[in-house]
Amino acid sequence: MLNSIYVRFVLLFIGILIASALLALSVVTAFQLDDLKKIVKEQLEDRITAVTSLVAEKDIPLQEAIQYISSPDMNIQVFQNREELLKAGQYSPLENEFEKLEQGRSVTIELNRRPPLPVTAAIIDGQFVTIHPDIDNNQIVRFQRTAQTVLLTAILLGSLLILFAVSMVVKPIKALSKASVEVAKGNFEINIPVKGKDEISDLVKNFNVMVKELKANEYLHKEFVSSVSHEFKTPLSSIHGFGKLLKKKDLSLKEREEYTDIVIEESERLSNLSANLLRLSKLEHQAIQYKQNTFDLDEQIRRVILLLQNQWEKKDLHLTINLDKAVFTGDEELLQQVWLNLLINAIKFTPDQGTIEIELHSNADHISFSIADTGIGISESDQKRIFERFYKADKSRTKTGTGLGLSIVKKIVDIHGGKITVESELGRGSVFYVELPSQNHQKPGILA
Repeated sequence: MLNSIYVRFVLLFIGILIASALLALSVVTAFQLDDLKKIVKEQLEDRITAVTSLVAEKDIPLQEAIQYISSPDMNIQVFQNREELLKAGQYSPLENEFEKLEQGRSVTIELNRRPPLPVTAAIIDGQFVTIHPDIDNNQIVRFQRTAQTVLLTAILLGSLLILFAVSMVVKPIKALSKASVEVAKGNFEINIPVKGKDEISDLVKNFNVMVKELKANEYLHKEFVSSVSHEFKTPLSSIHGFGKLLKKKDLSLKEREEYTDIVIEESERLSNLSANLLRLSKLEHQAIQYKQNTFDLDEQIRRVILLLQNQWEKKDLHLTINLDKAVFTGDEELLQQVWLNLLINAIKFTPDQGTIEIELHSNADHISFSIADTGIGISESDQKRIFERFYKADKSRTKTGTGLGLSIVKKIVDIHGGKITVESELGRGSVFYVELPSQNHQKPGILA
């Protein structure tokens, strides 16, 4: 039972509550009880003085004088002599005070009992008179009972409140524990409602993000396996077939080199395919929000052009570049993939000594990018499906393509709240347009 965090919390808090209440009671009693005893002693001495005055000055009989000052909360007794007084055990401490009493003085001491109550004694008209608070009904006893009642009430109410408070704290922890068991069984549809803004709420929020991430990873894994089994079949069959042919001893050197090049090309295709599949699946199903920072978009595009300089110079392509100054807030690493993919495609499908035009314009509403080539172009029917996953147009894509590049580009542009379109004509080249929201018109929550 003590293994339960709920029980341990409750016992800890109740223990602290009881210790605090007892300490408070001790402090209050130590200060207040002494003051109360002084008040009671003064009352006792005043009443003894009053009886003495009534008997001595007014010549009123002792018993009659006692009747005048008696009250329900006071106990007044009369003893005929010293021996009779001492027989009452509770007055035994007065034995040391007889000399003062015989001198006509009143004496106040504490009764020999619990709780110790004050008693005042005096010799009046030759008799020993004692007066003390009623044992069961006096100010001191009432104060102690009130303090004890307050203590018990505070402990009881405090314990009930602690039970309620701890249950409220432990409730989301129990929900987390139960949800964790479900997640361990493979149920990623769990979502715990987030209430409040405390540490427990942060824990629940992070747990929900974790479940979403696990769900996305599980989906990514299944989808990747499914896509791999489907898309990898052709290159694997090609590698397998040409690998077998390479084992033949009667192959000419030209055939051996040709088959080897095919195996290398298909291996590279497999590598690109797996990398692009993972990238696209993460973009589509990642639960964690993307990072963002503010950067110069025109400078990023210039760096991409320089990065691919060897490729476009190798084909002796002519590049026309017109880039306006444009500041953008988004995921810099992802957007670089957009410009890389579009420029690589333009270089790939533009014949030697062709032309590529790159433009970037910015205004208050949006940022426009375009890349035009004089390549082989895309048919009208293919343009409708060019951004679909694994789609490769027969005339506009080579056999080495994976059909994933433009899907990745579109997903990244969508993430940033933009759009991408294409205009093309077979034999006359293509123009890809990317439109992104300007910094003042970006939709909140797209990136974080």
